[in-house]
Amino acid sequence: MKKMEKLFVLIALYPSLIIVSLSIILLIFPLIKRRISILKFIYLLLFIIYICTLIGITIFPFPVQKYFIETMIEDQLGLKHNFIPFKIIYDAMNFGSLSFGLNILFKQAVGNILLFLPMGFVLPMIFTNIKAIRKVIFIGFLASLSIELFQGFAGLWIGYNYRAADIDDLIFNVLGTVIGFLIWKLLYEFLKRNDLIIVSK
Repeated sequence: MKKMEKLFVLIALYPSLIIVSLSIILLIFPLIKRRISILKFIYLLLFIIYICTLIGITIFPFPVQKYFIETMIEDQLGLKHNFIPFKIIYDAMNFGSLSFGLNILFKQAVGNILLFLPMGFVLPMIFTNIKAIRKVIFIGFLASLSIELFQGFAGLWIGYNYRAADIDDLIFNVLGTVIGFLIWKLLYEFLKRNDLIIVSK
């Protein structure tokens, strides 16, 4: 079982390592030619690492072993999709143990908020034309929706839901994006005073 887990980790890591390595190579040239600043280079690199991490957490490990997939389909062990907003709150209140239910609610809510909090913070930091909260929310919403749709269609393609498409995840992801943006607004003057804001040319 441990070997299987290591294999899944490697499968998730390799694409991310390749993307990050290629990104460094591609960003080095405009940095050398001074088309982008060192600050923007660092921000872009961190953003790419964040996106790779986001994909790694939400998409991988992707099931590839035929026997494993057949077992999951045969035993009907796939997860259930949720299209009812705030169903996690209702489920938490109706668990056999209220404390256990609230613990699950807390983990899902906080986990999904933290997952997209960097999205709301970094987007206006990097892209000078994305400083309106509507734009940031829209991008966060599209990113989260894309992940949920991929999880749903991937389940249809594989034959079982290895990940659950959940509207509650979408809601908490967007909330995380909003919180990230508000943190950026709160820290804007501090970042500006310390020359940590990218100035549009």
